[in-house]
Amino acid sequence: MTAGEGKYLALQRHFLLPALGSSTRLSVRDHNMAKLTKESKQRLQQLFQCGQFVIRWGFIPTVLYLGFKRGADPGMPEPTFLSLLWG
Repeated sequence: MTAGEGKYLALQRHFLLPALGSSTRLSVRDHNMAKLTKESKQRLQQLFQCGQFVIRWGFIPTVLYLGFKRGADPGMPEPTFLSLLWG
């Protein structure tokens, strides 16, 4: 076996075998992970849902607020709420 083949086999073991589930590295990592209770999982799920809601519904108002706060570029008319509706 050449040095190149040895490196290839080492890479194959490192990248392909974890996908097949036959690596000891995965079992050690799984062993060290904390177990979450059902209540903790529900709290995390609610936290992520709240964050998703804030991002979805708060992004455009935040961009509009920052645009009005900054004002218009030099030489351009000042933005108004109606100018946003009519283009």
